[in-house]
Amino acid sequence: MVIICFLTVGGYFVYRHFYPKYVPLPPRPEVVLTIIPGWNLRQVADYLVKQGFASSTAEVYKITGVPAKDIKNNQEGYLAPETIRVYKDASLPSAIDKFIAEREKQITPELQAVINKSGHDFKEVLTLASILEREVKNLADKKIVADIFWRRLKINWALQADSTVHYAVDKSGEVSTSFTERQFDSLWNTYKYPGLPPTPICNPSLDSIKAALNPAKNNYWYFLTDKSGVVHYAKTLEEQNENRVRFLN
Repeated sequence: MVIICFLTVGGYFVYRHFYPKYVPLPPRPEVVLTIIPGWNLRQVADYLVKQGFASSTAEVYKITGVPAKDIKNNQEGYLAPETIRVYKDASLPSAIDKFIAEREKQITPELQAVINKSGHDFKEVLTLASILEREVKNLADKKIVADIFWRRLKINWALQADSTVHYAVDKSGEVSTSFTERQFDSLWNTYKYPGLPPTPICNPSLDSIKAALNPAKNNYWYFLTDKSGVVHYAKTLEEQNENRVRFLN
């Protein structure tokens, strides 16, 4: 900005120009936010509250939907488990939108083409990927389990995934579920209801999404994960029950 002053000297007007010194504004503080692969919206909400972006988990759920309750406008699965930078004074919606934008960037035209050829829509792929994320750890196992689950879905056989029961009853840190928990009446309980749950059960990694799209063909129908994270497969229910006795007791 230029300031012009008019001075009178001997009957004449004289122009004086003043250029005020530019004072830069201090940089706007930023913070780093990270969502871990496999976190569900409950964990995301707790984290955003701790980081000061929300006063309560209920405030987060107004934007994302309530886990294992809301079906429409539910953002479970659609937040990419990534690290982002946001302004410290950014609004809660803008922080959440940044994670959603990261997920959208993951779905490249090439990956979308694979989804289109899979015979499943993106939500179905994302939902199965979220179950894989919580059921098994490494990529090879995820591909094997993906094939088991897709085949079960094809014949309308219940997935019977313990991770979906954990999500429905809001329980974490356990490998298996109890008989009582498996009877819990929730559309997210894949012991009680065949087919995929109505929404994903967590925010899966890109690897889990790719595993859901690239299942490894096999002859297994059952699997379980022991307390050390090792996956044991079975072709028959009898073999599965033997594995339960051997690895889960």
